Amino acid sequence: MKVLIIGGMGVIGGAIAEAALEAGHDVKLLCRTSPQGKWNSIGAKFIKGNWYDDNCAVPTVQEGFDVIVDTLIFDARLMERSAKLVDGHCKQFIYISTDSVYAHPASSLSENTDISLDEINWKYGINKRKAELYLLSHNSDFNFNWSVIRPTITFGDTRIPVGFASKRGTLSLIDRLEKGKPILRFDDGKTRHALCHTSVFGKAAIGLFLNDRAYGRFYHISDDTAYTYDEIFKVLEDITGKKALFAFADANALKKYDPDAYNDMVCDKNPEFTLDNSAIKDVCPDMSFHADLKSVLRDTVFNLKELDRKDSDYDLLTDLVLLNNNGRFEGKVSEYIAGLSDERISEIQKFVSVKRRINNTEKLKNALRPIKHKLFG
Repeated sequence: MKVLIIGGMGVIGGAIAEAALEAGHDVKLLCRTSPQGKWNSIGAKFIKGNWYDDNCAVPTVQEGFDVIVDTLIFDARLMERSAKLVDGHCKQFIYISTDSVYAHPASSLSENTDISLDEINWKYGINKRKAELYLLSHNSDFNFNWSVIRPTITFGDTRIPVGFASKRGTLSLIDRLEKGKPILRFDDGKTRHALCHTSVFGKAAIGLFLNDRAYGRFYHISDDTAYTYDEIFKVLEDITGKKALFAFADANALKKYDPDAYNDMVCDKNPEFTLDNSAIKDVCPDMSFHADLKSVLRDTVFNLKELDRKDSDYDLLTDLVLLNNNGRFEGKVSEYIAGLSDERISEIQKFVSVKRRINNTEKLKNALRPIKHKLFG
């Protein structure tokens, strides 16, 4: 089976790629960066290019594929573009959506749940849902079959499934844990959350490939067990042999400096949210939908240390929130804040200036976007 994965080295695309290769499929990955690390020996064929550039996308799809998986659609406009591009060049098109299309909180949610755009509190979820609606409303316009996957919190080699952590590699979280630095949390620790390890996600996703029972349908993929963040951190403490020092804060402390992180927390990562896996199990009845949390997180921590890739922004944002909310904390957390050096405080102040410039630029882009669309379509 010939498979094209657009954005194939990310957490989601990478999980599908690895499972497809293991199953013996002929896999091509279209990415903007060159393969590194394990990707150099994984057996996939790579196309380095920008999917958003027609000069790259058009000749790529014209080769023809059985399945095309698109992980880079974030709104209806991008969906329309991708659907028109792949039309006539694949038998099945798989759109990677998100479980953020649902209102949160929710418990044992099924794919049959009615979705109202008015109940989605996050622009990201609204836009992903609008992309789904485009597929539904143009169902008869295209010559491919389609399926939609709504991933939940998915984690693997470079991501740890806690509420607030870097998405660029969570070694900084482990580093803070092992050094006894405060770890910032905005959750209550007791709410349960659907999770999925990449090994489970990838195998389930390829179970949809050219499966006529999956055409025109939506699927969750999650572990059979939902976890609290307290349980996840307990596993990390067991793996590292260190006791974590937590600093619990209000998510509003993020809003001013990192609106995206704030929305991620209050609309997705904080509320209780669990899923009913019945639909995907019906399509993939022979696979296990559980990964031992301690075993897979041990592998994640080992891999993060091998990569040795930290995220200074996550570290600085943590210290910034701690510093600005000093009166809320006691004990060792307060002692840590009082012990921040003048040099570190200067770094934090520079970080604030940069974040303000970025946020102002994003506000300007958002304000100009409707005008741009009117002028240029």
